[in-house]
Amino acid sequence: MKKVFTIFLLGFSLYMFSQEQKVYFDDVILEHIKSFNKQCDLAVENDNIEYVDVLFDSLNRTYLKGTLISDLRLKKISGGYLKTEDIKTPILLISKKSCFVTHREEIKAINEMANQYKGKLEFIVLYWDKKHLAKKATKGYNKNVNIVYVNERDNKLDVTLSSIKNSFGVPSSFYITQNKELSNIDRKFYLKNLKKSTKKEFYENTYNDITELLLENETSKKENIISTRGNN
Repeated sequence: MKKVFTIFLLGFSLYMFSQEQKVYFDDVILEHIKSFNKQCDLAVENDNIEYVDVLFDSLNRTYLKGTLISDLRLKKISGGYLKTEDIKTPILLISKKSCFVTHREEIKAINEMANQYKGKLEFIVLYWDKKHLAKKATKGYNKNVNIVYVNERDNKLDVTLSSIKNSFGVPSSFYITQNKELSNIDRKFYLKNLKKSTKKEFYENTYNDITELLLENETSKKENIISTRGNN
């Protein structure tokens, strides 16, 4: 009996420790975004624009990577809701606004990637607009791309959505593992122009981030399997 009780205490302690290790994206943003913005403003004032990218990379890799993205409930353009808790694959969440014109070539690139990674990666394009504006801006995406929208007037309670929108603005993209852990953020996710070199860079950067996301996801799945077997 004493041995069983000891095992129970050990298991409970490990469970509580794992719960304490959960760090959420919106909490980290709340803690660090003011300092980040202040340093960025100072860099801009000193005409050191490139240092802003250095600051972002440091924030991303040091504090944000690996944080948990809370479950999101998003309105679909086609009607109904998309719940991220129901998605069993990694997610590429692309945050946009209709006032920023999206090149057809960018939509074509996203469609191609969505086709290529169908069943392996869920593509979500989130527009921060009223429904009719979002619907008008999203013509051209194929059926493998989920189009959702958020009317900011209605988004008063969702802290995670507010963090996604207000932390790095639009357009930006969030690479999220199957376990809803943040893999990476690209705060410049858009096709700047139609130059061949620009399109090549856009493709390469996105594919590299997707490859990293899928690799991290597989590693996480294997670790969970090993952990489960160990507990059994």
